[in-house]
Amino acid sequence: MGVVKNLLFVTFIVTVFLLLSACSSQSSDYETIYKEEPANFVQENYPLFDVVGSAVDSSNYSEVYVAEGKKIDDVALELEGAKQPEKISEKNDNKQVLVYDKFFVMLTEDEENSSNTLIELANKEFVKDNYNPSFFQGMLVMSVLNSALNTNDWGSNRRSQCGSNPSQCYGGYSSSGGNYKGYENSPTVRGGTVRGGGPGSGK
Repeated sequence: MGVVKNLLFVTFIVTVFLLLSACSSQSSDYETIYKEEPANFVQENYPLFDVVGSAVDSSNYSEVYVAEGKKIDDVALELEGAKQPEKISEKNDNKQVLVYDKFFVMLTEDEENSSNTLIELANKEFVKDNYNPSFFQGMLVMSVLNSALNTNDWGSNRRSQCGSNPSQCYGGYSSSGGNYKGYENSPTVRGGTVRGGGPGSGK
């Protein structure tokens, strides 16, 4: 009986070790596509919580980080210190947007924990292909968005697309819930102590 117990214990330990190794391997295999400031600052200081796959390009996705215990104003100041944005919006409806050369940073109050701020890094192609223009209402005028996205009439064109296919029109991480349908093969990352019900493929 003692031998059997020892074998069971050894089997349990080996199983746990293999599971931990697999999780570690999955985490180390993940490689971000956002490699410029202030993305580097975000990656070094806040945990990656989720990714959201593009509905248009399977190789493109946004990354969602969580700043626990920090308000939008505090995070915005940190990001400005890491790199001055080309444009920073007014704060509206618990949201704020910082526009950089190659990507946007969306700061959103966590709907389930108002002491936390969600930080979404989204390159301009992701914004152009996936975001609902209404997300930016009250923060950035359409002329600024057109200039940043290098388009003539992104708002009208995108609104038309959203009307035809609402499930592929992304309203931001906190508000989209499970309704946003991006590609299913974006990197899977889920962590932190925040709730886990965001949009995003790779679930």
